[in-house]
Amino acid sequence: MEKFIDYIHTFFDNLNMENNSNKLCLRNSIDRFIKTGTKEDAFSVYYCFCEIFEVFGRGYENTQNLLEMLSDHEYHSGELLSKHRDHYSHSVYVFLIGLAIFENLKVLRSEIGKFYKLNHKNDAIFFLKYWGITALFHDIGYPFQLAHEQIKNYCTEIWKNEPQLYVSFGNLNSFLNLDLEDQGLLEKEFGRTFDNINNLLAYGLYLHEGYEESKVGPLLYQRIVEQPNFIDHGYFSAVTLAKKMLKTNHKLNRIDLDVLTAILLHNNFNKYDYKAIAKEECHSISLQENPLAFLLILCDELQIWDRLAYGKISKRDPIAWDVEFFIKDDLLSVTYYFDTYTIVEANGDIRLNDSYLKIKDGKFINKLKDYIDYSFQINAKVEQRKKEKRQELYMSDNNFINLCDLAKAIHASYLDHCLDFTSEYINEAFSNLPLEFKLSNIEQAKSYASKLELINCFYSSKDLDYPVIEDINKDLFIKNGIDHLGFLSREEHVRWVKEKLSLGWVYGNDYQTTQERNEKKIHKSLVPFDKLSDTEKLKNEMVIKNLIPLLRKFDSNIKIYNYRYGRKDTLEIGGIGHRFGLQNPQKIKERIKKILKIYKENYRVVVRTSYAYGAGQLIAECATELGITTKAVIPMDYEEYIEDVKNDALKHGIDYTLNDELRMRHLLAQAVSLKIKKDPINTYAAAAAYIIERCDKLIAIWDGTERDLFDSKEHKEINRGGTYHSLSIAMKEKGMKIKNSAQITDIHIIN
Repeated sequence: MEKFIDYIHTFFDNLNMENNSNKLCLRNSIDRFIKTGTKEDAFSVYYCFCEIFEVFGRGYENTQNLLEMLSDHEYHSGELLSKHRDHYSHSVYVFLIGLAIFENLKVLRSEIGKFYKLNHKNDAIFFLKYWGITALFHDIGYPFQLAHEQIKNYCTEIWKNEPQLYVSFGNLNSFLNLDLEDQGLLEKEFGRTFDNINNLLAYGLYLHEGYEESKVGPLLYQRIVEQPNFIDHGYFSAVTLAKKMLKTNHKLNRIDLDVLTAILLHNNFNKYDYKAIAKEECHSISLQENPLAFLLILCDELQIWDRLAYGKISKRDPIAWDVEFFIKDDLLSVTYYFDTYTIVEANGDIRLNDSYLKIKDGKFINKLKDYIDYSFQINAKVEQRKKEKRQELYMSDNNFINLCDLAKAIHASYLDHCLDFTSEYINEAFSNLPLEFKLSNIEQAKSYASKLELINCFYSSKDLDYPVIEDINKDLFIKNGIDHLGFLSREEHVRWVKEKLSLGWVYGNDYQTTQERNEKKIHKSLVPFDKLSDTEKLKNEMVIKNLIPLLRKFDSNIKIYNYRYGRKDTLEIGGIGHRFGLQNPQKIKERIKKILKIYKENYRVVVRTSYAYGAGQLIAECATELGITTKAVIPMDYEEYIEDVKNDALKHGIDYTLNDELRMRHLLAQAVSLKIKKDPINTYAAAAAYIIERCDKLIAIWDGTERDLFDSKEHKEINRGGTYHSLSIAMKEKGMKIKNSAQITDIHIIN
């Protein structure tokens, strides 16, 4: 998805948003979601968007139930159906496809600009807001369809081909009716009265599609109360969104109506039931007549990868697991990647995957032509690529109530006297935070799933038959004399450093107040954990220590449990190599990452290096980018070493800049530990020996040159602590082999 990610980055690079910090928060949340595709990271995208644009008023609480109910209904009800895939993460993907297309497809951006009379300076922020509402909320009515299909599926399973029961929706008139206040507001905006939401939607379809209002209004009602086969979630999504907008914003303008009609049209109304309107009126939607509807139908159809299957039939033919887009000028090309094209049936028969065939045979694109009328070129193709094993999936129950309560407890735990706070005070304190700090607490909450795994724990709001942890350092089932509190504090500091760097913060101490620090985005604590003051270290520990008692103040019943077995085995990998003369660093990084990814599948990998210029920093950078724990072993005091690396580079003709220094500082700040191993004669000898002594595997960036390690004339040791000397120690003293008899590599040489 490299090109797809680049398209999204370009959109945000060119986006003029008044609050740059908010822009970075949204962009970073999107980056995390693209990397994982999980509902937890989809949640952060929804959260940022709703906080920035206040879709239903200030505060996520106004949006919470709407989105969380959709995810919960799918999770608990989806497996009862024959066909069903996720819609929560799917909606975020749809949103992102739209951003990529808008940024790169000239004709679409131009037509949207014309339609809404925009100029190029404000078209992107306008599009981000209204397309975001359209895409992110287009499936919120799915629980209505789920209820209908559950009964239908239940009856079909029991009575097979007999006439089946179906459910309808009573009290629909009361559900749709508009009160006098809303009628007055709509009359003021549109110059006419509407007594119910169906009539409002019918008017929206008349404005752009030309569908006759007198036919559409009754049809919308009839297809819900007298529908034995299918309930259109697109209709209920539009109605639910309209009710929510009117209730919280007390207004609904013409662009909002375009959003609602786009959602109404996207799934069923204009695809299958249009003949009930009038055959001569029916037509595929064009970009010029309704750009939001056009784009929603297009993106909704294109998003057929990485969707969690719930239903039995949906699981039978896996869809593509990855995708790549190519968008330029008037061309939109999509490549879908399948793990395999074939399906092995229960009886051993092999057949082609139906999802693959529809794209391969052109049925997918031909079907798209029935729904939208487009002038630019769209093509879709398939390729086979081995599916990468999804990692970082944990036992912790990451439902959204848990995440919110965890985040609020985390924020409160930084404050004095936090254990005396009421839940109301904690909620209010959290709601008053800037978005960046709210999101920081949410990301910290999400990280507990992985951090607790490292100490054999998980959290859940369910009552389970596992030991409950009341004190991190006292109650763990497996103790081994480990300082678990200190361990988690280090892990949290590294996570915080990574987050700050992703939001544009840099190391620095040129500030007097917290406000000045936040405005400049510089922080003196962007250093390794071992270089923090005792006060800062204690603050990290208190957050973890206070978390358990603070969680009791909420109604979510979250508990921390202990497994009865150990975590993944730890594999320590040492990193050594030349400081200068590295050819094609990018190619070297690819090879390093390939090695690390293989080990990461089965181990908790820890990479230890000296962070020297060249190989040391390159290896550390690869590990950091892959989310692998790093440890630093440096040959002199911290600030002295940073200065020494700079002087060493300048001495070798390297144009060493302030950015190079910041890169080193920021890399070191993301190391979970910092050891200083000095050798007054051979600078790197003690540090190199320490790395070799503790490593299980070794990555060496080495040009193959064997250097003399002893000067016979001077009768002294030479070239100690260098790459060849380190390799010699590993092979001769530790018995590590480049390949042993079982063809297992202890030492990976990269040249």
